Formats: sequence, C-alpha cells, structure tokens
Amino acid sequence: MYCRKCGAKMSDTARFCDSCGEEVKKVRQRSDTQKYKERKIEDAKQSQSKKAKHEKALEGLKNPYVIPALGTAILAFGLAIFPWPISWRIGTSLWMRILILCVALLSDYHCTKSRQVNNLYNIQYHYRVQPRMVTIATILATFTTAVSLFALINM
Repeated sequence: MYCRKCGAKMSDTARFCDSCGEEVKKVRQRSDTQKYKERKIEDAKQSQSKKAKHEKALEGLKNPYVIPALGTAILAFGLAIFPWPISWRIGTSLWMRILILCVALLSDYHCTKSRQVNNLYNIQYHYRVQPRMVTIATILATFTTAVSLFALINM
C-alpha cells in the first residue's frame, strides 16, 4: 500500500504515513453489479418521494367552478322547466324568459371555466377534479340554454 499524498510505501495495517503523517483512508472497491444495485435502490427511494409529493399536490387541487356551474345549471333548469302559477303572471313573460337565458348562459360560462381548469390540471398533474360533475353540469346547462333560446324565439 502507498500513501496518497507523498507516495511512500506503507504497511497494510498502518493508520498514518511514516513519511508525511497523512491519515490512511481506505477506499472500499465495489463491482459494477454492486454499484448498479445501490443506484437502483436510490432511484426507487427517489421515485417514492416523488410519488408522495405528487399525491400531496393532488390533495390540494380544487376546481372553484364546479359548484357554481352545477348550481346555476340546476337553477336555470328549474326556472325553465317547472311551471309558475298563473296568478304570478311571470311564467310566460318576456322578462322571465330573458332571466332564464341569462342564468343558463352564466351556467355555460362556469361549465367552460371548470373544463378549462380540469384541462390545465390534466396537463400539469394528469388528474381531473370531479369530471362527472362537470359533464353533468355541461349537459344540463346546454340543454337549458337551448330550451330558453327556443322559448324566446317562439314568443
């Protein structure tokens, strides 16, 4: 064995170099298979930590447009479908039909925004927030908009 600093020959059991006094540092040699196994274990640990971070990021994801989209869709659908008492004289009025159309268009807006947010989350995290609710709200809002436009045209 030789000293790493001065190159002097030393005994195999020496702890310090006799020439320069440098401490002996023993280097453990590993085969390629040992290096490969250690690297594989390290990569597995890193992927687990990445998965944990990804799951933690998914916990905080919320789509703020889902509830307004569904709420306004149900409101517009309820206003458009259920009949009003004749004594109120608002069931067939122009202003009521315009109000239903405005609420239906607001619902369409919220449905579009919720789909945009879900598409953004899908691109970034490969995850969508409540996709069935968004689909239901979109179908309901589109149907209500079509019915309210038809009601305005057929006055």
